[in-house]
Amino acid sequence: MRLMKGDCLERMKEIESGSVDMVLTDPPYGMDFQSNRRVVTKKFKKIENDTNTYWLPAFLSECYRVMADDTSLYCFCSWHKIDLFKQEIERLFKIKNVIVWVKNNHGSGDLKAAYAPKHEFVIYAHKGRSLFRSKRVADVMEYPKIHSSKLVHPTEKNVDMLELFIANNSDTGQTILDPFMGSGTTGVAAKNLNRKFIGIEMDSEYFKIAKERINNV
Repeated sequence: MRLMKGDCLERMKEIESGSVDMVLTDPPYGMDFQSNRRVVTKKFKKIENDTNTYWLPAFLSECYRVMADDTSLYCFCSWHKIDLFKQEIERLFKIKNVIVWVKNNHGSGDLKAAYAPKHEFVIYAHKGRSLFRSKRVADVMEYPKIHSSKLVHPTEKNVDMLELFIANNSDTGQTILDPFMGSGTTGVAAKNLNRKFIGIEMDSEYFKIAKERINNV
């Protein structure tokens, strides 16, 4: 487990070219997200660098550089900017699916003029061609959101879903990279499946949480 604190655009420069076997990440969506969920009495702060997507082309270029041939990229995103994410990813990678993650409950948003949001997207793409190691499943996946009482990060993802992705596109002992590590869920999933892991996070609080969670596996 290699955990790096700082801006991923800078820290990824320290990773050797072609040394990563899979990128699985949940970057800022560029939608200025603010969670109104509370854990006990704490209100989560805003996601850093979530007001723009200027960093996206440089980030994807670094992903492409550090990834080995015939490997895969999984990138979470929202409908708000999926057109931009898709176009930028297609400049370098071959998109195989836009996976729909259906949650067990919905968000809020505009309560009087918009349908209740109950899904997010995961863009699944290849550098070369990455064959499944495990099972082929439908591209609409139902996994519950983390209950608000257990959240340690406002956009925390389901470990079981990440384990499915890792099992399908990597082998035991290979290296998984998450440049937007957050609370370390990808690292937990990687460690559960006996993969190596590189995680990068710029927020000191979440970096500490991620380190503790991964160490406790």
